[in-house]
Amino acid sequence: MIMDETELCFGELAYENRLVAFFDILGWKGEIAAAGSDPRRIARLAAAVRMFSANAATVGDAGARLTTFSDNVVFSKPFAEGDVPWLLQGLATTQLGLAVQGFWMRGAVTVGLLHHDEYIVFGPALNRAHHLESRVARYPRILLDQQVLAATAGTDFIEVGEESFIDPFTPRFWDRVQAENPIAQQTLDRFNELSGMKIPAEPARVSGGTALASVANRLSAELTSIEDPAAWEKLAWLFDRVVRSLGGRAVANDLPKSARLKAALGV
Repeated sequence: MIMDETELCFGELAYENRLVAFFDILGWKGEIAAAGSDPRRIARLAAAVRMFSANAATVGDAGARLTTFSDNVVFSKPFAEGDVPWLLQGLATTQLGLAVQGFWMRGAVTVGLLHHDEYIVFGPALNRAHHLESRVARYPRILLDQQVLAATAGTDFIEVGEESFIDPFTPRFWDRVQAENPIAQQTLDRFNELSGMKIPAEPARVSGGTALASVANRLSAELTSIEDPAAWEKLAWLFDRVVRSLGGRAVANDLPKSARLKAALGV
């Protein structure tokens, strides 16, 4: 409700139809507490939030916008159906990269009305993405709204179902991304210059199975120390998926549990 014209001192605005991604990192408050004032740990936290920013910087679209607050990240750009696979692969790569470092990402992608400039972001599309992330996603996954899902033809990392989401936790996805994105020659040249070393132009590669085993080990370590049953359930869901992707039979419920967690779960 507009009371008088003085409330329009910045002029009128209209929403745009935009492709919107919203995500955060589960357990961020605990990560900050654990980091304390250790510069190395603080840098690790900053790197986690910046990881997607590095991908977003390659968009090349003057209408693209990125806003961050703590671990909350909002990315949007004018909607074009052909941009959906690119955005989803960027999110999938970020999600897997964060998992290797022990960060668990949850979010949502939608299309809708939004105002997003260099200072502010708001609108129905952000409300929708936030609702999907906070009320529906539950586990460390990135949900896709229906209009986004309709534009995913040709992607190989989408779990389609009643709640469709990005699934980068397969050896195949990791191997493909590495093959498509080798280390740039200028990056190698700069490393050699600064370090006084000489590494081969052909980068060493880590197999998808090895990378996912690392993720499973991180999850296992966290699951055996967690005392909050809600947090345990979220990571247990991902642990079971990763182990199945590797062809294993272990399940989170068989891992050792803290005494407090056992009491909370009634086991």
